[in-house]
Amino acid sequence: MTRPPAHPPGCVHCTTLHPHWDRSLPPAHVVADGAVVTMTCPDAANGLLGPDSTSQDIADIDFGMLDPLCGPIYVEGAEPGDSLQVEVQRIDLAPWGWTGLLKGFGLLADEFPQAYFRSFDLTRDSVDIFGVPFPLRPMMGVLGVAPAASGPHASITPTRAGGNIDVRYLSTGATIYLPVFNSGALLSGGDGHALQGEGEISGTAIETPMTATVRVKVLKRQSLRAPVLDISTQRYAETEYRDFLGIGPDLFQASREATRYAVDALSAHFGVEPYEAYAVLGMVAELRIHEIVDQPNWVVGCLIPRRLFERRAFPAGA
Repeated sequence: MTRPPAHPPGCVHCTTLHPHWDRSLPPAHVVADGAVVTMTCPDAANGLLGPDSTSQDIADIDFGMLDPLCGPIYVEGAEPGDSLQVEVQRIDLAPWGWTGLLKGFGLLADEFPQAYFRSFDLTRDSVDIFGVPFPLRPMMGVLGVAPAASGPHASITPTRAGGNIDVRYLSTGATIYLPVFNSGALLSGGDGHALQGEGEISGTAIETPMTATVRVKVLKRQSLRAPVLDISTQRYAETEYRDFLGIGPDLFQASREATRYAVDALSAHFGVEPYEAYAVLGMVAELRIHEIVDQPNWVVGCLIPRRLFERRAFPAGA
């Protein structure tokens, strides 16, 4: 997964970065309808962290530098009222990545204010989490076009124009259809992930620099109200889970409750600090709405692969 990219002849290579969405930004490249483009992007920390970073480094990080965008790419022929088809052909990862907890970020940020950092070797096909191997699942966290409204707009915020949607299935072979709001669409991408859970609960996945290869196609007069994805879930082979339920009249609070129960269970099983268990959820947990019609209470589940609980807990002090 980290071998040098092999791109088709005529591929446009984009390395230009910008800090936010803004329809007034000049395009980094102008490409024809049907072009193949690579986007070479730093990690979500914009290169401020490295394999030997520490929790203090993540505590001191400049939030204004996070989530850089690669682009924008002007696609000839794209006009408001059209849609842009973007096929993800390939994702090449850097040899390392990281996960962590950032102050004020994540579903339970108020309960886990401490900074945390862990790096991963991505030169193999899997990573070790509490002694259990999890295959790498490279994906793009960010892919979108410039919004209709004048900018700037924060790069971290998803909108109807796409952006930081963090759908973990936006990987090789997936296609996203984006509404076009400006001439040329002004496509940008970034936020490489080696492994992400459903919901990116703790605020980060395994973040990593990446080069993504995409093909763009303009679909004339095929307007969309919001992005649509064609995806495959076959790479996510988990079939057995332990499901922690949050039940109540507020979906957000039910999600927090389910997450809290999952954190407590992982922490107790492995004898680790709760914040470390919480960080793991961003990589492997799946947050799902199970039931939303029997008001006043709704049901949210935080699903953890059951094989984690089948592993023997670490000896005390390990």
